[in-house]
Formats: sequence, structure tokens, C-alpha cells
Amino acid sequence: MGFTEILTIIFIVLKLLGVITWAWWVCLLPEIIAGVLYVIVVIAQLVAIHKAHKSIKKHFDEF
Repeated sequence: MGFTEILTIIFIVLKLLGVITWAWWVCLLPEIIAGVLYVIVVIAQLVAIHKAHKSIKKHFDEF
């Protein structure tokens, strides 16, 4: 369990206990941010793999 998961659980518990009166999307914001970052990393990896594959294919087509 990472930092964002623990922070989200703390925010949810505080919201359910009435300690904070934030909107639910704010309580879930650490997980939303983590999810967006994971998607960005996956897209960046796919782009890098595509570029590497294209470069390798171009290199071997020369032979």
C-alpha cells in the first residue's frame, strides 16, 4: 500500500466521521492523481517502445 492509498483512506475516514466536510472528489483526489500519473507513465512507455521498434526496424531494413 502506497502513500496515496493511505492518504485516501485517511481522508475517507475523516469524511465519514464528519471531521472534514470536503466533497467526495477531493477526498479521492490522491487516488485520482495517482491514476492519472500511472496512465501518463504507460503512454510514455508505449511511445518509447514504438519509437524503439521503429528505429530497430529501420536499422535492420538497411541490411
